[in-house]
Amino acid sequence: MNTSQRFRYSTGNGFSLLEMIVAMVVMSVISVVVMPVIVSATDSYAVARDTRAGTDRVLYALERSSRFVRESLFEADESGLAVQAATSNQFILDDGSGIRLNGSDLELINAGEQPSVLCTEVDRIQFNYYDSAGDIMALVNPQQIHRVSLRIQSGPIVLEMYAMPRAWIGRGN
Repeated sequence: MNTSQRFRYSTGNGFSLLEMIVAMVVMSVISVVVMPVIVSATDSYAVARDTRAGTDRVLYALERSSRFVRESLFEADESGLAVQAATSNQFILDDGSGIRLNGSDLELINAGEQPSVLCTEVDRIQFNYYDSAGDIMALVNPQQIHRVSLRIQSGPIVLEMYAMPRAWIGRGN
């Protein structure tokens, strides 16, 4: 066997170095074009996930607060709701239970128990109180509150709910 037969190269059974380099350049160009799309989609997903989690957190607090307002009771003398304090950032009943903003935590206060946190990272809350005619009460008379609205702001998320105490159902003014 001579040396020319020993080192004979076959053509068509593989890639040449030039073909391999061209393939790598084409793949690099494709990845450079596609990568921003993938990164953008990942960032969008992360923002949507965080917004959804924040909205769920605030929505839970609103639903629980709405239930608390609906369950408010009348005074023993039937003069109106048994509300001790009704301000723009708290709604407290005569038994000491209520809802209030403490720092950046929205708390549910149960009489005789430690407050439980309904929502964290709250920037602002706003209670509004309405009389029997549906007008907002400039000077709040706690016994005459017929409807309550609560607006919670947590970052860019702002949600609002309205609730009517069930104690008024079936009663006159």
